[in-house]
This record gives sequence, C-alpha cells and structure tokens, in this order.
Amino acid sequence: MKNNIKNLLYCSTLFLIFGCGSDDGSEEGAASYQSRGNITLSGDETSELGTSLSVGNIEVANASLTGTDKSVILLSENISVVDDELVYDDDQNGFVIVAADFSTGGSADIDKSISMTIVKDGEEYRHACTSPYLNFFTACGAGFAIDFEGKSVTFDGTTVINTDDDTILTMDGTITWD
Repeated sequence: MKNNIKNLLYCSTLFLIFGCGSDDGSEEGAASYQSRGNITLSGDETSELGTSLSVGNIEVANASLTGTDKSVILLSENISVVDDELVYDDDQNGFVIVAADFSTGGSADIDKSISMTIVKDGEEYRHACTSPYLNFFTACGAGFAIDFEGKSVTFDGTTVINTDDDTILTMDGTITWD
C-alpha cells in the first residue's frame, strides 16, 4: 500500500507538470476563486529557489486534475487552470503545489499530503510529504492544515523533502481564498 501511495503522489506531480495544454485565449472554465497569501521557504535550497512563493491562482476540489475533491492546488501567478488543464504563461519559472487532506475520508493510510514542483530557470525541484510518515518522503508536520469551510491552507513549520536529493524545505504561511 505504501508503494501505491508513493506512486500516486509521483503520478499526481507528473500529471500536473505534463498534463497541461497551451493557452488558446479562452477563459471558459477558469476558476473563480481569488487567492491571497505568500509561503515563506527556509532550508538549504533557498539559495536556488528563493525564500518566498506568492500564490497567484488556486483550484479547490478539482478531482479532474488531482484525482480527489479533497485537494487544493496552489499556483504561481503565471500558471492558471482553463478547462481542467494547466496553462503556463512562462514554463521556465513557477510552481504547482497540490495539498490534500484525507482526514475526513479518501485514504486509509494518509491523512494529509503535499506534492510540489517548483521550476526555477527551467530546472525542476520536486518535493513531497505525507502525514503520518510512512517511511517515504517526510512527515508534513502538525502545522499543515486545510480548512475547506474556512477557505484556508496553513503551513506552519511544514516540511517537504526534495524527492531527488532528500533536502528538507520548510514552509510557513497561510493562503486564503474567496
């Protein structure tokens, strides 16, 4: 089961990266949520990634993109969702964070997970975490929470691990949406 969950998180990231179309100028189907907030980053990779991610777009409960309605997709300003596809204005820089909360059902083994890809100058940095810790990735930590009714995602000392080199990145901040 652990390998299935690990594969699901990897596949979700790959789907989000490669399962996107080009912008045809149509805004039909675009999300109507307004997001606010920044995520502060700390750790060794901040020399490459910077110390802040500014969320420009958000998708909530889009099972077509994530496979579950218990998810929130946080996107940089240059990435949007149109007709259930990610559309990139700049594919050399940006980020996609898929935050999921299965604590109310949906997974027998995982309560919460994060799958994140940051692209900086064309180089991809992939990170992930699960709670509880299942001997792969790292534990997200108790400070990671999604409040669907309150319309917020909170990262408070949330840890994610680089899936290529095991470097830990810590995330702090609250993202809200209307």
